[in-house]
Amino acid sequence: MANTTPVLVFSSENDELADVLRAAQRAIMAHPIAAQALFSALVAEGRHFGATAEGAAWRERLAASEWFERAQIVWETVSHTSLDENGRDVLPSNYIDAIVKAATIEKLEPFLSHLFQVRGE
Repeated sequence: MANTTPVLVFSSENDELADVLRAAQRAIMAHPIAAQALFSALVAEGRHFGATAEGAAWRERLAASEWFERAQIVWETVSHTSLDENGRDVLPSNYIDAIVKAATIEKLEPFLSHLFQVRGE
């Protein structure tokens, strides 16, 4: 199965939740090194907490949670699955994959115009 880069699409351009998720997505893409460092620190903290009795109980609850599975889908979509828990890649290959995929779009200019449309225009 080919590696596909998720695309964040919302039904409403004026949706407040969509604005927050887009802002997170832009921050990750604009500052990949900082985003990677933050993600790696959160993973390390989570593993440390997971080693405690309370953390183990939370891990069991979350593993059985449909909500957690859905939250993971949202996270992977917003982050373009580009963050690695070990922080090995400065510029994740997913970005390069997305550029190559976008370059194959027949109507590239309208796609890019919509993608980079300035909010509030």
